[in-house]
Amino acid sequence: ILGGMVNKEDSHQVTDTARVYDGSDWSSCKLGTKRAFFCAVKLQESLIVNLGGLGSNQNVLRTVSLRKCKGRHYLPPIKVRDIPDIPSPISGHGCTILPDSYDIIVAGGSRNQRDN
Repeated sequence: ILGGMVNKEDSHQVTDTARVYDGSDWSSCKLGTKRAFFCAVKLQESLIVNLGGLGSNQNVLRTVSLRKCKGRHYLPPIKVRDIPDIPSPISGHGCTILPDSYDIIVAGGSRNQRDN
């Protein structure tokens, strides 16, 4: 379970926590950025790319982050590196990875509350 909104008394707040179930117990790690209404793709068994979403100050994000929640090593050709931000801030979108590649497609979503 990656990021999202958590209920804090009378309000909802964006979280940066990822919750991982290993088959017998739950653990957690940090995403690095608070995100809700974002999309994520799995590049390798423990490697996740998070794109866009709604940030902690109710601002729409264009940032992209590469995160690892478990102790496995990256497999070639993946290296720890910066991935460029997406061209426009977007929230409520979907994404997927193309078969036999590391190419990511992002579709749908909105840039702000007035976007159709």
